[in-house]
Amino acid sequence: MIKQIFNKLLDTLKNLDKQILKILNYGLRFCFGILILSAVILVTYLFFLHSDFVFQIGLLTFQIGICFIAEFFASAITVDTISKQQI
Repeated sequence: MIKQIFNKLLDTLKNLDKQILKILNYGLRFCFGILILSAVILVTYLFFLHSDFVFQIGLLTFQIGICFIAEFFASAITVDTISKQQI
């Protein structure tokens, strides 16, 4: 069951339009930049500043990065599906 869903998702991602795929790649790069920033903040918390504020900022940026990744995937699939239906 899960394997079938995963294979269908992979097929959908492989068949994305070139422009949508390009936007998705730029969005994922941006999200991974946010995730690297959050990792730097959390490492700073671990080794240098043991402040709850720094931990909360690092955790919040990590959550934002993960949410943006999900948003970019969902938006890319939605826009591609809508654009293929209109043609």
